[in-house]
Amino acid sequence: MDNSAKRYIKVGNWMFEVKMVRAIRVEEYGKPYDAVAHMTFNGDEVYVDSQLSSADENLGRKDLEAFLNFAQMMDVGNFRYDRFQNGERRGRNIKLMESVEKAEPQPNIRLVK
Repeated sequence: MDNSAKRYIKVGNWMFEVKMVRAIRVEEYGKPYDAVAHMTFNGDEVYVDSQLSSADENLGRKDLEAFLNFAQMMDVGNFRYDRFQNGERRGRNIKLMESVEKAEPQPNIRLVK
């Protein structure tokens, strides 16, 4: 899979911008899926609007890693979502590392005793 994606595509005099994505958890497109999530993009941020899974398969660490990888492919710097834990809503904000092209070069320095 290619590790980059464009959020803006120009066709004629129009710019098309990805603003919302529906993600489904499934082995092969067209087959029945067991989880769905909706993500909204705004500037340098993506927010997971909703996430729903079957009673048998909750969303877990692998799902979050897939979402974060996708967000990085879409070139955003901030990933946010809310979830309910013990009946309380808990928000989470994850700062994503900048891509290699954008990151400033780091000096090659080592501490020596």
